[in-house]
Amino acid sequence: MTLFQIARQLLQVASVSILARKVPPSAYGLVGMAVLLTSFLEMLRDAGTGYALIREREVSDELASTVFWLTCGLGLAFALIIVALAAPTARFFHEPLVAPILCWLAVGFLAGAISAVPLAMLNRAMAFRQVAVAQTIGAVAGTLVAIAIALAGGKVWSLVAGSVVGSAVTAIAIFLASSMRIRLLFRPSDARHIVSFGLNLSGVNLLNYFSRNTDNLLVGKFLGSVPLGFYQMGYMLMTYPIYNFASVVAQVVYPGLSKIHDDRERFCEVYVRMCRLIALLTFPVMLGLAVTAQPFVRVFLSARWLPVAGLLIIFAPLGAVQSIYTTVALIYNTKGRPDIQLKWVMFTSVMYVGSFVVGLRWGILGVAGCYAVVWMLLMPPSFLIPFRLVGLSGTRLFSSLWPTIWMSLVMAGLSEAWLRMLQRLGSSNALLDLLSTVLIGAASYALLLLWRRPQVMSDLATILEGAPYSSARKVAEFLNRD
Repeated sequence: MTLFQIARQLLQVASVSILARKVPPSAYGLVGMAVLLTSFLEMLRDAGTGYALIREREVSDELASTVFWLTCGLGLAFALIIVALAAPTARFFHEPLVAPILCWLAVGFLAGAISAVPLAMLNRAMAFRQVAVAQTIGAVAGTLVAIAIALAGGKVWSLVAGSVVGSAVTAIAIFLASSMRIRLLFRPSDARHIVSFGLNLSGVNLLNYFSRNTDNLLVGKFLGSVPLGFYQMGYMLMTYPIYNFASVVAQVVYPGLSKIHDDRERFCEVYVRMCRLIALLTFPVMLGLAVTAQPFVRVFLSARWLPVAGLLIIFAPLGAVQSIYTTVALIYNTKGRPDIQLKWVMFTSVMYVGSFVVGLRWGILGVAGCYAVVWMLLMPPSFLIPFRLVGLSGTRLFSSLWPTIWMSLVMAGLSEAWLRMLQRLGSSNALLDLLSTVLIGAASYALLLLWRRPQVMSDLATILEGAPYSSARKVAEFLNRD
């Protein structure tokens, strides 16, 4: 999963770099306005049935078929709602192009609904190679279409076509990889059983959507499509490690945690090891992104995207911490207590929305800054509430993460010092500044890891020892050396 994810990450970085030079910021803003509606309905699309199926001890063909037809029906209904709301949404933002964009995005929305149950069954069976291959095929197809249309002058339609094609191809590939047998039957009792678990989870997702997208709505409504395009790009870069690494780890671990949720000590040990592994990558990468924000934007996005650099300085460190926070959902779901999560998210959503409103007067940097401050203030209880369900202390998690934290901070400090020295010497080559700083940071972080050999290195070696690749096993042997 990780190897395929790295490939998709590199592909995504390359595509964003190309598209950012051919597609204006306003186009990203227009898609961002449309995605506000589609993302909202995605929270309701499968009613949390995927997580519910994975958590079930036994899943018969009858149960899987019932849930499949349920999600298909919901997907079709919500796709039609998207089409119906396309024109009103365009009028709300005073952007006529939003309407046809939404109509096309509804196609990709429906494709995602149809593939939800086959994807859940693959994850339940831990068939992660098949999932990774299917998602990679979809990503490659969507990226190639987006780049081709952008090079032909398609602007906003390159983003739309890439999204729709990516979703459709991924759905087809997942169906081909899945071995589930779909029958023409629907059992209301099975549907009620699955939906009863998914309703609270859907409520959590809706509130999370509301709190995380109100900023986009306010920026788009009061500041316009161009500032929203900058804001969307900055936020997207912040969530790269969350959706492209932390979520992958969580996807792999969730089926296993569901089987040991009654063994508290074993559960906590697996959870802590998972967080250590996530932090090993996301902490240095995101702190490094904050340090190199200016040359990174100049090299990968071009000078016209420079406002994004200020956002990255705020968002990148926040993304590092949030990559760990996303894992608490596993605790709520495996313990069958999304109702507790729902109550807490009700409170935090109000606080986040308030921060967006307050920060709006200072533009996109004000919105990002106020959100970051409120999120950090709410972080301790956001961790401690789910930890009580499994008897995990915040001190235990922090102690396990501390070696990675201080090494990442040292790495960031050395990288910042190097970059400042280059600036004093009058360097004006953004590519040279970026590459040299990345090399300094990566080398210093690697040397610190090899010198101090924190526990996470043993965790990584254990995983690599069981990999089917000889090169991975050789790395494991190297990590295990004294």
